[in-house]
Amino acid sequence: MRNQKGFTLIELIIVIVVLGILAVTAAPQFINFSTDARTSTVKGLKGALQGAAQTVYARAAIDDDLDGTSAAPVTVNGVATVNGYPAATQAGIATAANLDATNVDPAATVTTDWAFFADSGTISIAPGDQVPAPTAAEVEDITDTNCYATYSDAADSNTPPAITIVTTGC
Repeated sequence: MRNQKGFTLIELIIVIVVLGILAVTAAPQFINFSTDARTSTVKGLKGALQGAAQTVYARAAIDDDLDGTSAAPVTVNGVATVNGYPAATQAGIATAANLDATNVDPAATVTTDWAFFADSGTISIAPGDQVPAPTAAEVEDITDTNCYATYSDAADSNTPPAITIVTTGC
């Protein structure tokens, strides 16, 4: 009789297959892809808001329409502006950044993509799946998610609007 030492090829393949099945079922529990996706979405939103603000400001400067105020915004190319930058409203930054929103002022609106709350020169925007109470949401419903961006009106035509993000709760 032969003396057998080691594992056969079939035994090794079975062990590899079992480990592969365990890895496929267990890996998602340890790696949270949805958190990374939401964080990247909010960071991308900040970039979109910055880009939209600069584009609208450039057009407003060309048209010499830098004198809009929160009380009386000036419309530049279909976008409400304050000091040449998009206003912190649906007619302002939400339109400039081409965000899907309806009825943002002054109450919150939740769409499939974004939740908005605009009030007093500041708009808060969060991923829509993070915010409960889509028809009666308040600013706290957005900020309590700790996964949102805020855009505040520009103080003057020489100071860009304040855009901040919070991603600790994404």
